[in-house]
Amino acid sequence: MDQRPPQLGATFLPGGMDDFYMPEVVSPAPQRVIPEMPDNLQENIARLELVKTTAQAHRLSGMYPPSPIAESPGSAGRQSRNSVVSTLSAPTELISADQPTFSPFPRLQHRPSNVPPSDEEKEIILENARGPVLNSTDPEMQLSWAQDALAYVEIAAQDASRAMDRHATRPPTPRTEHQLRVDAINVVSFLADQHHPKAEFIRGMWLEFGKFGFRMDKKEAYRSYSRASQKGYARAEYRMGMQFESSNDPVSAIKHYNLGVDADDSASNYVGLAFKSYDYRRGIDLIRRAAETADENAPQGAYVYGMLLARELKQISIPDQMLPLDLNAARSNIEKAAYHGFAKAQTKMGAAYELCQLGCDFDPALSLHYNALASRQGEPEADMAISKWFLCGHKGVFEKNDE
Repeated sequence: MDQRPPQLGATFLPGGMDDFYMPEVVSPAPQRVIPEMPDNLQENIARLELVKTTAQAHRLSGMYPPSPIAESPGSAGRQSRNSVVSTLSAPTELISADQPTFSPFPRLQHRPSNVPPSDEEKEIILENARGPVLNSTDPEMQLSWAQDALAYVEIAAQDASRAMDRHATRPPTPRTEHQLRVDAINVVSFLADQHHPKAEFIRGMWLEFGKFGFRMDKKEAYRSYSRASQKGYARAEYRMGMQFESSNDPVSAIKHYNLGVDADDSASNYVGLAFKSYDYRRGIDLIRRAAETADENAPQGAYVYGMLLARELKQISIPDQMLPLDLNAARSNIEKAAYHGFAKAQTKMGAAYELCQLGCDFDPALSLHYNALASRQGEPEADMAISKWFLCGHKGVFEKNDE
């Protein structure tokens, strides 16, 4: 195994600052609390209200309140139970065949559940869920939606910023995208002010990296992470460890990473590989656990583990008796990372469907679908693959397009 520490961070940051709008921060409607009613009765009423609202207003979207999904070692290809986007139904319920599409990419017919939705579908899912989520009293659902919405608008803003090089003026942010951004920021800010640990963590990342209108403030970010970790939010240990590591304090960094590993946090398991480079068995165990617990905020573990299983990381050599070649498991893990939005995994799946790798059949539409998602995040290999596909076209799927 290569003794050099890996250069990838475990936290996925899809883009830079989106300053198209500087939204005013307005707290969402306060959660209804009835002091004279028992807590369990209030929760039941809230759940009934949400189910009723969802069923009446969003039948076509397939959006339903997420229910817990037990993760198991064999569930590498399943979606995160925390993602609102992962609760979508078949795409045909989202975009009617009679509805025009303005994308040059072919529309997938009967998209498998382990394939991520297109950007067009994702916006519909998030917008359809916005009303029920904002009217709910479930902070976990609200934060899951807010994370998905902000990841979507951040990638869209990043893509629009790159397009500025080809245009004289910056186009205005689309209305739906802007509203998703405003509401998601308000949800996180409202819950962070109430010291919800996950909301504190999310706002800490805004402060650490200067995102969504927040000035970069690493000290305040650390305080946010510290409050989140004190309430048991394990991912905060990883971010505090990264801050200590960047401050040349490896002893404190390892302390926080180990706390994250003890809590089975994916990002901490992933970065722990750097300190276990001489212990094959422990290193493999860490990357396996990072893959099994990967999520939208830390998808790299699933990607790297899948690439190791496929023997695609040439710089790392692992004895077969410790980690046998397994293309099916490799594909499942890379698909999982791609579903969680990791651009390199999306590019890899695009190549797999083009070149029949990882046990994939030849499928130009799926190859373009994955490459389109990665291209939105600025992956040059995905751009090149899209260019090659459209220069040739494929009969019955999409026409040649020199533009």
